[in-house]
Amino acid sequence: MSNKSYLVTGGYGLIGSTLVNSLSDKVTVLTRSDKHKDRITNKNVTSIKKSLNNLEKKDLEGINVIYHFASTVDNYNVLSDPYIDVETNIHGTIRLLEICKDLPIKPLIIYPSTFFVYGNEYDKTKTPINEESKTNPLALYPATKLCTESVISLYNKLYDIPYIITRLTNVYGEKEEYNNKKKGGLNYLIMQAVKGEEIHIYKGGNFIRDYIHVDDVVRALRFLEQKNLHETYLVGYGKPVLFRSIIDYLLKITGNKSKVVEIDPPRFHTIVGINNFEADTSKIQKLCWTASIDYKEGIDRIVKAYSTL
Repeated sequence: MSNKSYLVTGGYGLIGSTLVNSLSDKVTVLTRSDKHKDRITNKNVTSIKKSLNNLEKKDLEGINVIYHFASTVDNYNVLSDPYIDVETNIHGTIRLLEICKDLPIKPLIIYPSTFFVYGNEYDKTKTPINEESKTNPLALYPATKLCTESVISLYNKLYDIPYIITRLTNVYGEKEEYNNKKKGGLNYLIMQAVKGEEIHIYKGGNFIRDYIHVDDVVRALRFLEQKNLHETYLVGYGKPVLFRSIIDYLLKITGNKSKVVEIDPPRFHTIVGINNFEADTSKIQKLCWTASIDYKEGIDRIVKAYSTL
């Protein structure tokens, strides 16, 4: 037993809760609300209900590892309140780092960023994206995530705060919300298929993505935690899949009851959305880690879970 003490910000989210449930050491969850508290099955968890910007030194004393999941989660805040992305992703992280810099033992910060920081670089180069690829975020959400990456790296250089940054591809899983088109779009479509309702997809699904199951994400994060290398890693399944192939498989296992309707993406999506994405995950693979859950197994799991709701 490692006897580590963990703080998980945003610990009730899809990835955060899956991570919390995987830990056997002392775990504290920082959360702004009790939404999705039922995702936590780990009984050895303490919770602190406050925002990142209200963090205090006492909240971080004795913590060895911080999994910093607290974040906005989609591109749409810019249409309603653009300051939310800045306050949460940048200001909140700086508050966390400002406390960490003065602690006698600096905790390791593991920060999940997003493949959205690359924008449509794959379409421009037709080359699989890796950690060294050009970043060009198309929206405020990934722009603030990329900025936060830089802030964490800066605090490492200034104050020796150890860190690991992971740029995650499309993450999905059984406990993701299925009624939110802005986040968890695949889960939304899976539930439509389970119910036998029409499935609306952009461009007929003729674009490629890298989908990684949340269980693989957590395995990768825990793996990198043990390595403790202060670097950035692109974490995905590592093999591109045509989105239409995902939908075809979904229809097959749900009995082909849903009609697929091709729709044009709204103007906002054409501005901030990514067209195609192929991940080159060779950096983490060279450390002897690979994803193990392909999209078919992942969809099988979700359909089974949703069929009982």
